[in-house]
Amino acid sequence: MAGEIIQVDDSRVVVALGKFRLALSQNQELMEEIGASQLLSVRRTFRDEGSPAGSWAPLAPSTIKSLGKDAAGHKLLVRRGILLNSIQANAQPGQVTIGTNLKYAAVHQFGSRDRRVAVGPATEKQSKATVKVPGFSYFRLSGELGVGKLRGRKRRIAGPRNRRQVSVREHDRHQNIPPRPYLVFRPEDLARIRGLVVAYVDKAKEQAGLGGEL
Repeated sequence: MAGEIIQVDDSRVVVALGKFRLALSQNQELMEEIGASQLLSVRRTFRDEGSPAGSWAPLAPSTIKSLGKDAAGHKLLVRRGILLNSIQANAQPGQVTIGTNLKYAAVHQFGSRDRRVAVGPATEKQSKATVKVPGFSYFRLSGELGVGKLRGRKRRIAGPRNRRQVSVREHDRHQNIPPRPYLVFRPEDLARIRGLVVAYVDKAKEQAGLGGEL
């Protein structure tokens, strides 16, 4: 019995696998989707004041006093929204970076404490946790009443009588700020990212022609 010769044309399979491999390596779209989903996760952490919810240290009594009537309902780390809105996602093939370029952002993430009043031994990270305060100037006002004219008549009026300009040099400042980590993986993040990856792979398979019979 003569042997049978079976010829297999695998050209379509090779092309399909090549398209699939290319889609997996050029995954900018996937990284952007993961970045966008993590930005939403960060906003949930701000909303919940930590992960788990409510895990951030509360405001210090001195801060509550300085806020006055605004202290009621005040969200931690959110006053004007500068920190929250500064957090961005930078995506490129194979990786995505979530972060902010604000100089004081790390202090809120990791905490910082003033050496003069802190209690207990400090770790190396704590001892080096500083904020660089840029140089600035301001007018220091006297609390005394001044003398001026009102409607042409000389009389005592409420307000500072003297003021002088004070200049402050650039310096490093240690602060008593507890860590309130906002760039964290929430428990649900891993499953959501896995779902995005699976959906991307399935889409790449279908577009490459690997979804059904070849």
